[in-house]
Amino acid sequence: MYDDLINPESHDDLKERKSSLFVTLGKIVAIILICGLLFFLCLYTWANTKNKPSNYFPLNQPITISPGTGVKGITKILAEQEVVQSETLLYYILVSFYDPTQIKASTYVFDKPLTTIEVAERLTQGDFDTDLIRFTHYEGERATQIAKRASDLLPNFNPEEFIVNAEPEEGRLFPETYLVPQSYDDRELLTLMLDTFEEKTEPLSEKISSSTLTKEEIIILASVIEREANSPESKKMVSGILQNRMTIGMPLQADASIEYILNKPLAELTPADLEIDTPYNTYLYKGLPPTPIGNPGLDSILAVLEPTESDYLFYITGYDGEFHYAKTYQQHLVNIERYLRQ
Repeated sequence: MYDDLINPESHDDLKERKSSLFVTLGKIVAIILICGLLFFLCLYTWANTKNKPSNYFPLNQPITISPGTGVKGITKILAEQEVVQSETLLYYILVSFYDPTQIKASTYVFDKPLTTIEVAERLTQGDFDTDLIRFTHYEGERATQIAKRASDLLPNFNPEEFIVNAEPEEGRLFPETYLVPQSYDDRELLTLMLDTFEEKTEPLSEKISSSTLTKEEIIILASVIEREANSPESKKMVSGILQNRMTIGMPLQADASIEYILNKPLAELTPADLEIDTPYNTYLYKGLPPTPIGNPGLDSILAVLEPTESDYLFYITGYDGEFHYAKTYQQHLVNIERYLRQ
């Protein structure tokens, strides 16, 4: 009796709605699966790309992981030093596949580029290369000074040969603390310094090419600034002043270039020294010295490329180490009386 009250067509409608629902659900599941597959494909591609060694991988340079540094701190340090391309990838590899407490605090030195996975493995092993010699080449040093100190540390180092080959490269012997095998000789150390210079300055190539100065002029001016100023801020200010002088055809009047040719400390220069007839005397000859007068660090090179703009033409360093600037020669004389005649 009740069957007579049910519309036979409603069974077909119900079946059709169920079928449509299953089709819709099927499509949704398919879309989810496709999106998931695409996501994991993109993730795999990204991870595979970021796992490759960095283009600027720091070879033979000490990188210290201090005791107590957390995983995030470690990955940040290694990303900043360009040991890895992705701080995030290294972090997830370390927390997913390693016990973070097993990461060894140490000074790491890499003699070849490593993938991110290989870096993670290295971190859990530590880096205890006790046979490496720590040699620090200080900013502003010249080739002869490097040769003297390196020969005291490295038995196979020939200082005379180093000077012959290194002096033509003056300005490109990059100041750094190097960890090298005790067997290193003069040619290997020279090559390491030159390679480090190229590595450190390559990111500045665009700024160098757009500068009004040639690359050689940039290095020469940076070598002067290295000896004339003592902080990133003062270097940029002195750079601006020296470039102001060059623009108006005024001599650089940099004591450091005379110090270089006489091999005499700045504090011992006399008025007579400022009259010596040499192209390195920037009181007598306008423009830059003919060659770099030492080996500048990155801060000094950046100071040439990013000088502080001002109207100053003069500067002195007071006995307290502070810099004092002047726009006119009369103001400069006042600064000399005030800060150097004590």
